Amino acid sequence: MGEIIGEILFKYVIAGIWIGLNSIYDWIKGVIFGIPKIEVEKKRLEKKWLYKKVILREKLENGIEIGTNGTVMEIIDKKTAFTEFYNQNGEFIEIGNELMYKVKLSKLRLKK
Repeated sequence: MGEIIGEILFKYVIAGIWIGLNSIYDWIKGVIFGIPKIEVEKKRLEKKWLYKKVILREKLENGIEIGTNGTVMEIIDKKTAFTEFYNQNGEFIEIGNELMYKVKLSKLRLKK
């Protein structure tokens, strides 16, 4: 019984307080510095992903295989990006006259 109460307390009360404090922080940052949260999130994603070498985690619908190397060329939103992929010879993979493909960031892994 104590586990259930602890889980409910942590999930809803403490997480709710944390989300509330984060939203107040974002609101203050927007009012004082004039930076909207969406712009801050996009800049953070661009710093992490943009023009970085990636490896595909899952096979895409257009037939590009797992483990294919590529480069993130543009961040669309916080979940998707346009990515170019390369074959074994280092040439661009072109399917249907397209060189960049819309890929979810969860399907990509940064190359070390």
